[in-house]
Amino acid sequence: MKKDLKDFYSFLSEELKCENNGVYEIKEKKGSIFRHIAIKKYGNFFVLKQKDEFKAGLFKDAISSCDFIVFDDSEVFFVELKSNNTEYKNDINPLDKASKQCESSKILFHYLCDAYNMKKSKKLDFKNKEQFICLCPQRANQQKTSTNLTKNNPKLIKIDIACDNNGYSELNLQSFKNVSKN
Repeated sequence: MKKDLKDFYSFLSEELKCENNGVYEIKEKKGSIFRHIAIKKYGNFFVLKQKDEFKAGLFKDAISSCDFIVFDDSEVFFVELKSNNTEYKNDINPLDKASKQCESSKILFHYLCDAYNMKKSKKLDFKNKEQFICLCPQRANQQKTSTNLTKNNPKLIKIDIACDNNGYSELNLQSFKNVSKN
């Protein structure tokens, strides 16, 4: 599937890509604890960025999406960044919101796969290999952890990650794969 994966990535709009000199870069808006997430490109995987909300010419209102999608030939990770200092309207639980954002991105991702399959007469399929991940800032005295969340978010895994004072954090594909095995 490696060649199909590369062909699929090439098929996608440049607007979705975030590669810069061998590093995938995800940048967050001002006010977020996470300002810059870097994922070194090592191996056969890709990262797609998403704007805060996507809106094609098909929708009247914007639809919330997760921050980025990491995929390789065996798994897809829908990843949302949540800062502890973020305010939410209507007292929405940030983890519930993250789960909904990941679900929206999953629908979009499957649409992109289906469009690729139709255009190229391929059978690219990532169903049943998906994981929703919510990255949260790690507290100074806390070790890197992951926990399965409540029954309301059965697919969402919360991961606490460290970032420096400038909001910079570096990740790799293996950190996602390790969490999905728990």
